[in-house]
Amino acid sequence: MASTAVSDPLEELWKHTMSSDRTDLLCLYPSKITMSGIWTGDNPLDFSLPLLLFQIILITTTTRAVALLLTPLRLPRYIAEILAGFLLGPSVLGRIPHFSDIAFPIRSLFILESMSLLGLIYYTFTIGVEIELHTVLRAGRRSFWFAAASASALPPFLVGAATGYVAVSTDGTRRTADQFLNTLSFPVFLGATFCATAFSVLARNIAQLKLAGTDVGQLSISASLINDTFAWGGLTVATALAHVRYGMVPCVWTIASGFLIVGASYLVVRPMLLRLAGRVAEGEVVTELQECSVLIGVMVAALVADAGGTHAIFGAFVFGLAVPNGPVGVAIVEKVEDFVVGTLLPLFFAMSGLRTDTAKITSMSAAVLLMVAALAAAILKVVAAVTVAGAFGMPLHDGTSIGLLLNTKGVIELVILNIGKNKKIMSDQSFTVLVFMSALITALVTPLLAMVVKPARRLVFYKRRTIAWAQPESEFRVLACVHMPRDVPALLTLLDVASPSDRSPVAVQALHLIEFAGRSSALLLINASAPSSSFEHSTHGRSQVELQFKHISHAFLAYEENVLGVTARTVAAVSPYATMHDDVTAAAEDRHAALILLPFHKHRSVDGGLEVFHPAIQPLNQSIQRFSPCTVGILVDRGLGGVPGAGCRVAALFFGGRDDREAVALATRMVCNPAIDLTVLRFVQKGGGGFMGGADQFDALKERKADDACLREFLDRANSMSAGGGGGAGVEYRERGVFNASEMVAQIQEVEALGKDLFVVGKVPGLRR
Repeated sequence: MASTAVSDPLEELWKHTMSSDRTDLLCLYPSKITMSGIWTGDNPLDFSLPLLLFQIILITTTTRAVALLLTPLRLPRYIAEILAGFLLGPSVLGRIPHFSDIAFPIRSLFILESMSLLGLIYYTFTIGVEIELHTVLRAGRRSFWFAAASASALPPFLVGAATGYVAVSTDGTRRTADQFLNTLSFPVFLGATFCATAFSVLARNIAQLKLAGTDVGQLSISASLINDTFAWGGLTVATALAHVRYGMVPCVWTIASGFLIVGASYLVVRPMLLRLAGRVAEGEVVTELQECSVLIGVMVAALVADAGGTHAIFGAFVFGLAVPNGPVGVAIVEKVEDFVVGTLLPLFFAMSGLRTDTAKITSMSAAVLLMVAALAAAILKVVAAVTVAGAFGMPLHDGTSIGLLLNTKGVIELVILNIGKNKKIMSDQSFTVLVFMSALITALVTPLLAMVVKPARRLVFYKRRTIAWAQPESEFRVLACVHMPRDVPALLTLLDVASPSDRSPVAVQALHLIEFAGRSSALLLINASAPSSSFEHSTHGRSQVELQFKHISHAFLAYEENVLGVTARTVAAVSPYATMHDDVTAAAEDRHAALILLPFHKHRSVDGGLEVFHPAIQPLNQSIQRFSPCTVGILVDRGLGGVPGAGCRVAALFFGGRDDREAVALATRMVCNPAIDLTVLRFVQKGGGGFMGGADQFDALKERKADDACLREFLDRANSMSAGGGGGAGVEYRERGVFNASEMVAQIQEVEALGKDLFVVGKVPGLRR
C-alpha cells in the first residue's frame, strides 16, 4: 500500500500566504468567532477568539518562564523571547505530533500575526521617539566616528554586503539585469542586519553595568542611535530593490513614498507636536484626546507606508522620529509600553520562532559562511572601536567596552530579518541561521562586558575616609544624593552649616538618583546622565525628570557661585533601585568622599506628618549604609530647607561610639561658622556603666578613650576659635548623667524645646554600623 505524505501546516500556510499565483481556498465562518460554551459540546480551540486568547496566554507564559530560568545568567530579555519562540516553533514543540495543528492551526495564524505586527508597529514607534537629533549631536564628533566611520556602521555593513553578494553571485543561476538588481537587495539587507544595534537592550546593559554617566555609556548611546537610523535607511533601500522584479517604476515610487512620509512627518506632524510640548512645558497637561490623536497618527503613518511599498513599521518609526522625546513623548510611551512590550511583542517573537526551523538548514557551507560573516562583523566592531578609542586617547578597555556594547542585538534586527523573509529576499535557511547568530552574539556580550568593565573599576585605589579622618582645614568631600528637587534646600543648608571657606573648602558632588524601569527610562538615559552644562536653555523638548535634573544642577551651581570655598558638580545615576547602591558607592569611591548624604525615605506632608516618598528608598538607604566606603548621613528634613544656614541652631547628641564620634567631628567643622548656635550634649550613664551594650570591658575602655579624645579635640577647637574671635555665635558643651532611657528622652526634649533646627546624632548608640 502506498504511503500517504503528511503535509506541514506551516509550509502550507506560507505557500498560501506568499505565493503570487496561489489557487487554494480557505473558508471562514463568521459564527466560529465566539463559542456557546463547553456545556453545549463546543471545543474552545475551534473558535477564533478563545483560540487567540489561548495562544496569547501560551506565548506570554512560555516567555516569562524562559526569562525566569535565565535570570541567574543575567542575559537580556531578548534572549528569553527568542528562545521562547524557538521552543514553540517546529524545531522543538512543533515536532510533537499534532501540537502545531492544535496550538497554531493555519486558520489562526493570520489573526495572530496581525496582532503581533500591531504590537510591532507601536514598539518601533517608541524606538523612533527615543531618537532626537540634538542628543545624537551632543557627544560630538567622537560618537559619529564610533558609529558611522568605524565602530558600528561601515565595517559590519561591508562584511554583510560582501557576504550577500558572494552568495547571490556564486549560486550558478543566470539572471537578467533586472533580476540581478533585485537580488542585490539581499546584500543590502544583510549589511543592515549586521550593523543594527538594539537601543533598548543596550540601555538596560548600560544601566546594569553602571555606565550611564561615563564616556563609554554616552558614546555607546549616541552611536546606537546613529546605528538604528542607518539600519532603517538600509532597510528602506533594500525593500525598494526588492520591487525591481515589478519594474523600475515601482522601485522609484517606493523610495519616493519613503521620502514623502519623512517629509510629511517633519514638516507637518513635528511642528504641531512641538507647539504641544511648549504648552505642556508651561503647565498644560497632555489630554486623552491629544494622546489618542498621536496613537491614531501612528496607524495612519503605518498604513501609508505599507501602501507605499516600504513597510508599515517604517511609517511608525518615522512618525516616532517626529515626536519630541520630552513630556509628550514620555507620556505616550508610558501609555503603550506595558501592554505592547508585555503582551503583543512576545507574539512577534513567537511568530519568528514558528518561522525558525533547523530542518531548513540544508547547505552547511552556506550556513557556515553566514555564521563566519556574523562573527567577523561582531569582531570588526570591537576592533574598530578600539582603534577609534586609541585615536581619541581613550583607554583600551573603554574602546573594547564600546565595541561590545554596540554588538547588542534586539528587535530591530529581528524585524529586518522578518521583512527580508516575507519579501523573499532571504531563504528559510538564512533566516534561521541569522536568528541564532543574533541570539548567540547578544548572549556573549553580557559576560564579556562584565570581564572588561568590572575589573577596570576595581583597579581604583581607595582608602576608607571618615569625617574625623579629614582635618577641619582640609577639603571636605561630600556626595549629596538627591531624588527630587525638594531635597535640595535642606542639603544646601546642611552644607552651609558645615562652614565652607577658603581655609576649609567643601567639594560636593550632587548625584541625582533616577529609577531605571522600562522603555521610558531609556529616554532618560540619553539626556539625564549628561553633564548639566549640556542642557540648552529651551525646556520644551525635555521630560519631567530631565527638567528636575536641570533644576538640581542649577541650584548647586548657584550655591557654588555664591559661597566662598565651595566646588559643586552634578551628575545622574540611572539605575533600578535594587542595584542603585552600587552607583552611589562607586561615585563615593571615585570622588574619595568622606560623607554621603541621603534624604530620609519619608517627606513632610501637607498636614505636617511624614509620608513615604517611595517604598524602595528605605531599602536603598540601608544598602548604601551596608556597603558604603565612607560615613553615611541620613538627613531628616523637618523644615531645615527654610532655615538660613547662617542662623541655624544645631544640637549634637553624643552617647559614645564610632558613629557619635563622626557626629562630633561634623560639629567640630561647624565651630568655624561665626553665626552657628551649636550645642554638644554628652550623655553619661550613672553608675559607671555606659551605652556599649554587650561589649566586653577591654573594648568598652578602648571606646571610652576614643570618645574622650574626640570630645577633647572638639573643646580645644572651640576654645581656640573663641580666643581668636572667630568662633560660633554660641558654642556650648554639656554633660548629662542619666539612669535610664526615660531620663535620656526628657533631656533631649529639653534641648528640643530651645528651638533647635538641626540634630546631629549617630545611628545606633555605641554600636558599630
